[in-house]
Amino acid sequence: MAAPIGPMGMLCIQRTLASGMATGLATGFGAGTVHLTYSALAVLGLGSLAQPWVEANAAGFGTVSALTLLWFAIRTHRGSVALQTTDVVDNVHLARAYLSAIALGFTNPLTVILFLAALHAFSMQTAAAPLIAGVFVGSAIWWTVLSTIVAMARSRLTPHMLR
Repeated sequence: MAAPIGPMGMLCIQRTLASGMATGLATGFGAGTVHLTYSALAVLGLGSLAQPWVEANAAGFGTVSALTLLWFAIRTHRGSVALQTTDVVDNVHLARAYLSAIALGFTNPLTVILFLAALHAFSMQTAAAPLIAGVFVGSAIWWTVLSTIVAMARSRLTPHMLR
């Protein structure tokens, strides 16, 4: 669910470049929390109850998702990526990165579409806890790998390259 580089992947990359690996991980784990929540809802059967509502309100949901992604794109385009030079980790900044990733993750249409596509497979599982844990662990591994690779490349990038 996490591996396609979509809006959340780009956000994780941007935040890792700008503020370092800890912020990238906070962003990725926020997305992982959304994956955990969606998989738990699907395995518990609540996804099947929500699917008709999501399909009935697809236009409104699509509009909210599109506006959220447009806001994210404009904000990303207008802002310049300035590499943070200090290694001090600000807990408020990390909490904000985590919580904003959760908010964006819940409105990310790619995540919703992928979970709706997998809904039937999730609802057929008898081992709910291992499946839910596996989704989160897989997501966490992906965000850790992505943040690590970007953090390693970060020191080699110039401001011109970032633009």
